[in-house]
Amino acid sequence: MSTDYRKTLNLPRTDFPMKANLTSLEPKILSLWKENRLYEKLSKERQSAPRFILHDGPPYANGKIHIGHALNKILKDIVLRHKTMAGFNCPFIVGWDCHGLPVEHQLLKELKLSKHNVDVADFRQKAHDYALKFVDLQRQDFIRLGVLAQWDKPYLTLDYGYEYRVLSLLSSLVKEKYIFRGLKPVNWCYSCETALAEAEVEYRDKESDSIYVFFRVAEGKEILPQGDIDFLIWTTTPWTLVANTAVCLHPEFTYGIFEYGSRKVLMLKERAKDLLEGKNYKIIKEIKGKELEGILLKHPFINRNAQVVLGEFVSSEEGSGCVHIAPGHGQEDFLIGKKYNLEIIMPVDEKGRFHPDIEFVGGMNVYKANEHIINLLDEKKSLFKAEKITHSYPHCWRCKKPIIFRATNQWFLNIDHNGLRDKILKVLDSINWVPSSGYERMKAMISSRPEWCISRQRLWGVPIPALKCRQCKEVILNPQVIDTVAEKVKEQGSAIWFNKPVEEFLGGFKCLHCGGSEFDKETDILDVWFESGASFFSVVETDPQLSYPADMYLEGSDQHRGWFQASLILSFAKEESPCFKTVLTHGFVVDGEGKKMSKSQGNVISPQEFINKFGVEILRLWVAFNDYQDDLRLSGEIIKQLTDLYRKVRNTLRFIMGNLYDFSPAKNVEKDDLLEVDRFMATKAVEVYELAYNYYEKFQFYKAIQLIFDFCNLDLSSFYLDILKDRLYVEDKDSLSRRSAQTVLYLILELLLKMISPVLVFTAEEAYQFFPGQDKKESAHLLLWEVDKYRSFAGKDILKRWEKIFSLRKETLKNIEDLRAKGKIGSSLEAEVKIYVPESDYKFYLSFKEVLKEVLIVSKVEIVSGGTLRVEIKKSCAKKCGRCWHYDESVGKDNNYPELCARCAKILNNNQPVN
Repeated sequence: MSTDYRKTLNLPRTDFPMKANLTSLEPKILSLWKENRLYEKLSKERQSAPRFILHDGPPYANGKIHIGHALNKILKDIVLRHKTMAGFNCPFIVGWDCHGLPVEHQLLKELKLSKHNVDVADFRQKAHDYALKFVDLQRQDFIRLGVLAQWDKPYLTLDYGYEYRVLSLLSSLVKEKYIFRGLKPVNWCYSCETALAEAEVEYRDKESDSIYVFFRVAEGKEILPQGDIDFLIWTTTPWTLVANTAVCLHPEFTYGIFEYGSRKVLMLKERAKDLLEGKNYKIIKEIKGKELEGILLKHPFINRNAQVVLGEFVSSEEGSGCVHIAPGHGQEDFLIGKKYNLEIIMPVDEKGRFHPDIEFVGGMNVYKANEHIINLLDEKKSLFKAEKITHSYPHCWRCKKPIIFRATNQWFLNIDHNGLRDKILKVLDSINWVPSSGYERMKAMISSRPEWCISRQRLWGVPIPALKCRQCKEVILNPQVIDTVAEKVKEQGSAIWFNKPVEEFLGGFKCLHCGGSEFDKETDILDVWFESGASFFSVVETDPQLSYPADMYLEGSDQHRGWFQASLILSFAKEESPCFKTVLTHGFVVDGEGKKMSKSQGNVISPQEFINKFGVEILRLWVAFNDYQDDLRLSGEIIKQLTDLYRKVRNTLRFIMGNLYDFSPAKNVEKDDLLEVDRFMATKAVEVYELAYNYYEKFQFYKAIQLIFDFCNLDLSSFYLDILKDRLYVEDKDSLSRRSAQTVLYLILELLLKMISPVLVFTAEEAYQFFPGQDKKESAHLLLWEVDKYRSFAGKDILKRWEKIFSLRKETLKNIEDLRAKGKIGSSLEAEVKIYVPESDYKFYLSFKEVLKEVLIVSKVEIVSGGTLRVEIKKSCAKKCGRCWHYDESVGKDNNYPELCARCAKILNNNQPVN
């Protein structure tokens, strides 16, 4: 029986488990972090370091977290873990938005009530408890994601101190005359019965009635004969005709009077071909729009005239060029009404119903009134055409129903007061936008945004402490009263405004208009975006751990019109400076086909479901592996690919650690004594490490992860770790060649653990516990990047030198594979390689002769000078060594070990195998 010499090899041993078992491992590590107070220790270690402040945008506390929440919080955690490793003090104060329609809507839905049939004090207490319940539930989910933060002391918008600062900010803005009350059309949700800001509106396809209506000339002045011509107007909201007071034309467009049958119709000349298709018509007159200004038209079913006005917003690509104007039902209509002093007619109540006394449609819902109005127009022979169209239309972000535009008295922040808009626009380019397209997007939004409606007609939020004088009926918002309320709110919370009599807040205040001293409290609350936007003032400027401005705001790209914009406007109004230095935005999560995730389509993947099945580590890897600037796809196939990727990285770590079981830094081989291939790999590893660091610095996490994966897969598994097996398993345990390899493996392991630490937080921690280091930190997450520490290995010369070796290796391995495919050889160790090289390169390749034998994993290499570079391969005629499996002419020449080559026999004769 032959001896099993493989038992004498230095086979790898490690306690680092092969399988991750992430779902059971991760909770144990989370418990370890909590028990050891990792966040506090990290804060203490970095307390004197420069700060990097990522200010957390508060999610709504109204339900369990979804996959978008997970994406956002993991991205923030990656940024902060990297910055902490880079030597910064990174306090992370998480927050929750606890007020507003999101919480109120969900609670009313659960209670099966409306805002009209609840006791306000009781409901606000229920809303308070409801929000706190979901703060706790979401906090546990966020912790499970591996996010490191000050979880026990978050900021909550319902905290008394936060509410106090919000009211203090409001008082300051009132003093500076940024806030005013006015009758203006606003986005109005009649289902939620409240005004909405632009950020609370989302656009969806909606089927609408598209109608063309005749408005007959009532007073044509000298240019048009009276009672003979109809203006053709177009609208997709027939119900707003009830509030019509004008028809708008473009001053520079050419309009035509077209005759067909017994009708004479005025419309935009270039639209006649489409609108009058199929009719026998002729043009009898052309007129510029500006010539028609001031003409009066008869309303088609109400005893009222409509004035012809001019506006450059009139389109030539749709409609008739004659735009129906109802100043109470749209921003452009309102502005043109202001210019021409038109009457603002508001026939619709807060529930979206016409007031009972409105002729023809009293008591009807506005959308249900459309059919009635169309039939009425048809009866009066004022209807030219009616059809259905599908178009993009604004919907309420919360109840998802179509909104209306409705003129109401609201509180507004004047974006143009004191040059506020221009000041913001001037500094936008000084902010770092990631991606850079965020700059143009924000610039366009700030440039075109209307005044900010900050009042809401809801129950759950910070009140706007306005007073209505009982004597003159004026509504007043006064800094003195606001400050009085704010001081009481700091002690007892915002509920005090709703629960206490108005006299408690007056402090001798008299009406500024009539001197009256009796008031009623207004019940509007602040827009939730005002509250969350005030966090720069309520949190960043007040928490001693933080500093203003924040270094980064990081949220989904929809927050350009939401939290980013609200924060920017408020910080400029208060501090005349932006509240952030960098804005990073990410896309949204979609399914594998790029479709939006929705419960109705059954393609939603919840983070809880994902984590229970695969573990957080795979979810974190998915976040980092994608370019977050685009929408991120998630599907079963994608998860499988990521799991395979993770396994490759983990197995690389395991192999390295298995071969370091008898190594410690005390056994390091000096850089100059390392073998050539080891010195090359050390240089390559440091190059990858620096590049990964730079990718993290630029927040290009997907590039860092791809780099790390390629390094593990191509540079290590497919090359270095493969060729090292001979030295690691065969050579004497204390030989220079083996210790040289272990020295570099130790370096690579150290670098790999740091490179994966911001993303694979649990794997890095687990592996670090097995890391054979000296003077180790308590946790992998207390380590620093220390890029300069490894630069002694950097060297472009050796990398360039090895480009020639890899080119030769690629050609040689291809030829070996061809021979294996033909069945001429089996293992590459059966091959002997003869390399013909140009005379000028002979010395270079000759110096690599032994290196090439290892690099090519063959039994013999011969370098021949002359001719062009080419490779010849033949099967070895030598015997196979029973220990290292090389084919060598020395096999059989040692009397003690006739089955071994001279190298293996020498090791065993010296009695120094590793058991």
